[in-house]
Amino acid sequence: MATSKQAEFRNWNDWTDPDFFAEGRQSERRFLPLFIRQLLPIRIQKTRLTLTGWMLIIVALGIGSAAYNTASNILFLTLSLLLSSLVLSGILSLINFRKLRWHLKVPTHLQAGEVGLAEIELKNNKRIFPTMSICFRVGTSELAKESSLYLPSALSAGASTRLDWTFTPQQRGSCQIFFRGVASKFPFGFLNKSFGEAQERRVLVWPARTVYHFSPQPAGRRYLTGVARRASGLGSDLLNIRSYVPGDPPRLIHWKATARVNKLMIRQLAQEGESGFNLHIDPEQSLWSAVQFERLCSVACSLADDLFHAGRLDSAGVLGEERLAVRSMRDLHGFFDRLAELSPVSHRDTTAEWHGSKNQITFRPLGEGGIAIYVDDLQVGQADD
Repeated sequence: MATSKQAEFRNWNDWTDPDFFAEGRQSERRFLPLFIRQLLPIRIQKTRLTLTGWMLIIVALGIGSAAYNTASNILFLTLSLLLSSLVLSGILSLINFRKLRWHLKVPTHLQAGEVGLAEIELKNNKRIFPTMSICFRVGTSELAKESSLYLPSALSAGASTRLDWTFTPQQRGSCQIFFRGVASKFPFGFLNKSFGEAQERRVLVWPARTVYHFSPQPAGRRYLTGVARRASGLGSDLLNIRSYVPGDPPRLIHWKATARVNKLMIRQLAQEGESGFNLHIDPEQSLWSAVQFERLCSVACSLADDLFHAGRLDSAGVLGEERLAVRSMRDLHGFFDRLAELSPVSHRDTTAEWHGSKNQITFRPLGEGGIAIYVDDLQVGQADD
């Protein structure tokens, strides 16, 4: 019996829900309990008086006292006007939030030092009244202060819009993007009405790109296998014929195929027989200082990205873990996600060492803050402090 009463209480106590006064929503019809819940709402949905609202009440008390002492009809009319404006403000603010829906969308990934974009999808499901003058409180786990994201113009009934919010993460790792609900002082600024549960989304921030030098042909040495790779490149073997995409070089136009299908066609050539690289990172704590380890992650991220787009990255991974074959952008992003959460380890697993693969890219400390890049124990590049 007590459980059913608690359920009934939760059902009708949420008065600040935009659909609270809908037909059949709650069974409570008594005036006093409804009035008490107006004064003491639940924690996440509140209506507070602003400074202007408190001043209005103080002025109304003064005018009311004067009206009763003087029995002046003009003062009574003035008091009625002030009180009715306060009540009207509450009613219009309730209508302003009615049937308003929102959803937080965050980017799939971020990179330190680059601008990220989050969106709030907003839809007004009302049939007649617009929604206006609302504000979202947004922020990230890196920012100590929240930002305010305002609706720039009225959102008409049945319409939807998106509010964009840009921010720049500064550190790699896990980043929490959140908003703390929606608030509005519409229409007169007497009441500050806010409600809505906080929403949070977790996004991994990849290491920042950095400047490095990488020359994989030292002393005349070439990394060639003599076999054409079945990936698009600028070799001499024909791999495929596809439709023209803006930005393709004109010299690759296949004129016979173009004349046959009556649209521009491009020759897609197989990549020359340069062998790919196998990039791996040693997170041993004794090797790196805190500054060098962050630079190591940035260098590995930048080098892997450049090698992949050049078609020369076969695999990547962390020593002590399973090697990841990089065949697509999804595989590359999986490696970046691992870099975002990578931390130094005191004792890594030596049973999963990589043996037998050629063109292994490794990294070693260089000076106090630099990183040296090696291919098969031969230094071919570096990233200076």
